Amino acid sequence: MPRRFIAPICFLSLILSAGVLVHAKQHQADSDAAISQTLQGVERAWLNAEKNHDAATFDKLVADDWIAITPDGKRQTKAERTAEIKSSDLDSVTMGEMKVRVFGDTAVVTGSDDETTMKDGKKSTDHYVWTDVFVKRDGKWLAVASQTAQIK
Repeated sequence: MPRRFIAPICFLSLILSAGVLVHAKQHQADSDAAISQTLQGVERAWLNAEKNHDAATFDKLVADDWIAITPDGKRQTKAERTAEIKSSDLDSVTMGEMKVRVFGDTAVVTGSDDETTMKDGKKSTDHYVWTDVFVKRDGKWLAVASQTAQIK
């Protein structure tokens, strides 16, 4: 092959490679956006389950090995949280903004909410920030870890 063709062939290869890379990044961004929408929906379903004392829905959204750190710094298992949901004093809840970051089959969701409880005739409203870690298992996103902090 004559030397005069080497530079144009290298240049063409570079342009084609860049095009493939841009396409791959766009595909990943589209995929991440879809995952973000899915997980935000999961978070809303989770919050509604807590508000409605719907332990069955909660059970479907978190992995059996899920573990949480509560606002008071204690560890909580799925079974413990399920029991708490059934007897919750939660009266109303308003979800704040969420941010989803996707890392392959793992995603981290951060957000906030305002919760109003009614206990012994006393109404209390608290603001929380939280982080939930999701892993895709058998084609389904499940929460595997959570941490919540109360903002005072």
